[in-house]
Amino acid sequence: MRVAVADVGTNSSHLLIAEAAQGDAGGFRVLDALKDRTRLGECLDEAGNLTPEGEDRLASALTRFRELASGAGVAEVHVYATSALREAPNGAEVAGRMLSRTGVYPVIISGEREGELTYLGAAHSVELGEDNVLLDLGGGSLEFVRGDGHAPRDVLSLPLGGIRMTRAFFRSDVPARREVQALTDAVRTALAPHVERFRVRPGTRAVLSSGTAEAAAAAIVARRGAGSGGDGPEGVNGVTFTLAELGALLEHVRGLKGAARARVPGLERRSETVVAGLATLHAALEVLGARQVTVSEGALREGMLIEELSRFQAYRSALSARQRSVLGTAERFGANLSHSRQVAALSRGLLDALHAAGEPVDHEDRSLLTAAGALHEVGQIVAQSAHHKHSAYLIRHAELRGFSPREIELIAQLARYHRKSVPKPSHAEFMALGAGDRARVTRLAAVLRVADGLDRSHGGAVRLGELVRRGDGWQLTVAGATPLDLSGARDKADLWGRVFGPLTLHAL
Repeated sequence: MRVAVADVGTNSSHLLIAEAAQGDAGGFRVLDALKDRTRLGECLDEAGNLTPEGEDRLASALTRFRELASGAGVAEVHVYATSALREAPNGAEVAGRMLSRTGVYPVIISGEREGELTYLGAAHSVELGEDNVLLDLGGGSLEFVRGDGHAPRDVLSLPLGGIRMTRAFFRSDVPARREVQALTDAVRTALAPHVERFRVRPGTRAVLSSGTAEAAAAAIVARRGAGSGGDGPEGVNGVTFTLAELGALLEHVRGLKGAARARVPGLERRSETVVAGLATLHAALEVLGARQVTVSEGALREGMLIEELSRFQAYRSALSARQRSVLGTAERFGANLSHSRQVAALSRGLLDALHAAGEPVDHEDRSLLTAAGALHEVGQIVAQSAHHKHSAYLIRHAELRGFSPREIELIAQLARYHRKSVPKPSHAEFMALGAGDRARVTRLAAVLRVADGLDRSHGGAVRLGELVRRGDGWQLTVAGATPLDLSGARDKADLWGRVFGPLTLHAL
């Protein structure tokens, strides 16, 4: 399985294309990578909205990402947007316009979610201990994460990013000592209520991730080897340095003009914001009591990759023999496996919730709906237009193992009705079914349409909460849904309303 993920930050956007490593759960092999210096932080108006220029920069980057992923045989790029879009009042609208312009929807994630994924990326890049504190500095925010050797336990996001702090405190190319001190005081004040949560104790390992941390590590390694005549390391993953070394680097670069900072090994591309970034990290580490830190090159996008591949491998291992046949068919026709898995899971979850509320459901319903959820978009290999009809045709002729001809026909019709028209008496293939199977297709298609709508963003983040009766209808609570997911589910709840009663959504 190949996956393409990208993160959109305040300063730059990054694409990573990888495939699952055989026999290594969550492991991957990088196939390609691309960095685009979108600098969205430069494109905010006085109200904090992303400007048209910023939208053009983002659209250009997402288009390049999509084209590179397509060339690598990956159907879709999973994009997470962080501080710049998260804090922009028009962020959600921009994300929707990106889908229309580029075919890629950047899912805006919380700072806490960003920290969790970054920790996952770091855990697969450096050796962690039983207790670890990770600091991840971006352009707009600074995340703090405490966790064990595998997973985070506590996450905090503060608006202390390098670009933000540069603009807030520095007025000249060479910051005055009082400006650096004002920045340091602001970091201490912001962190003060949270110190005990993230204090570095005896045995705690402090870890840094982000471009600024990597740049600092490269510069410190170069300073250690000055005069030795040797080349620096190709990478800095796992490099360790002390707080004193970080302070000395900060003091050195603070007094340099931007052009001179750009000549410091490791800082070539961060000369404009590196002083604020180093000062922020130094102040935070000092407050938390860290005296030594380790740098991880694994961060948000690596965490995204690991999470997606781990989910897929867990999904595959739990499948029955005939559901593995369905998965093989989806792979053969180039379906978006992440979206397919999510729609199948949401469909099953909705069906189970209906059953718990007293609606009649049997084992065959669950099996057929799972297969239809996995295969509903295979017709896109033929064309986007009318792909629901193409999906039905391909399913009928795909020789699915373990399913009877009748079951294959029901799966095909469920895929046919996952979008556009609902079942009608004028549809000959639908009317060729027996009365019981027509009712089954109608009921299950109602569920599939809502499940598909709940992953309209293809972000795979929606989690189902409680489904309860409300008068003659239903209320469904969901978590993790984007505005696009919510509107997608509402738009596709038409058949649900006819079969079960009106559906309203409550988003957490």
